[in-house]
Amino acid sequence: MQYFELAMKNLCFIVTPDELPKILKDFHHVVVNTGVPKNYTESDPNEFFSAYEKLYQKLKSGEKLTNSFFAVGITAHPENCVYKSTARLSVPNFAEPCPIIDTFCFLPYRGTLSTSFSVLQYPENTCGLCLSFPMKVEYPDSDCIVTQDALDDFETFQVLVSRIKDITKPLKLNFDGKSHRTAVRISDGAKMDFGKFYFAASNGIEVI
Repeated sequence: MQYFELAMKNLCFIVTPDELPKILKDFHHVVVNTGVPKNYTESDPNEFFSAYEKLYQKLKSGEKLTNSFFAVGITAHPENCVYKSTARLSVPNFAEPCPIIDTFCFLPYRGTLSTSFSVLQYPENTCGLCLSFPMKVEYPDSDCIVTQDALDDFETFQVLVSRIKDITKPLKLNFDGKSHRTAVRISDGAKMDFGKFYFAASNGIEVI
């Protein structure tokens, strides 16, 4: 990348596979975390939807996951999402950041249910998706710091947040004899399935 992300805004959410395409409608999908073929420009959205469908079915069946990480960039400005050629592949070298969606997990931590830990550490606690966008970025070549409102895809992030909030509500859980209002949002459809997720079932967690 041509910049460093200095701080991030995150919104964790749980929706059904049928609801996800409505949230991401009309945006481009791009690879953000690995090399791509040299002629790559963007991804077919159905690849991400299929990956989430498979993940959700595993969650819904109560499977204990051993690997659940995947990520995608969501953008209205594919012209910013450029790739730099290397010997065999091209790698992301974006001019500006775009919103990223990856998987998140819960972890009981110091009396709370934290979403700050990685699914790479606790894949069995995977529960859904997390939308992220930087609050500031630094361009070291020009010694310049840019705030989120000056970034092209900040509007994309705002649209995604609005669409997520339109179909979700804050997730409230009973855990360890206490009620917890989490920072996660969940749709009514996903709420019906959440109690079957391995994380909820194995920790005796109930949805309020």
